[in-house]
Amino acid sequence: MADLPFSPAREVDGWVFLAGQGGFDETGALGDTIEAQTEQTLRNVERLLGEHGCSMSDVVSCLVHLADLGDFQAYNEVYARHFAEPRPVRTTVEAKLIGAMLVEITVVARRPG
Repeated sequence: MADLPFSPAREVDGWVFLAGQGGFDETGALGDTIEAQTEQTLRNVERLLGEHGCSMSDVVSCLVHLADLGDFQAYNEVYARHFAEPRPVRTTVEAKLIGAMLVEITVVARRPG
């Protein structure tokens, strides 16, 4: 998804804002299940945060779009493994996503220090 008219991440005054991340791996492939896509999405989030000096523990807010709210429990089990207390605030909604995407996560983090 190169050459799209937005930044995948922006930092402003120590706040890091990530554009919605999907479960695309480094080859551009998507997993077939909500669990696989959620896992890869959160790996993508972690990588982008790391590029801005943040980790998952610095995340303060997540906005999650699911293609099917029926996937909520399976997605939530994967999501919960990636965040320790205090967990970020979160909103999860059902939405029509691009192509075969099952999950998209938008993140706001605060750089430590």
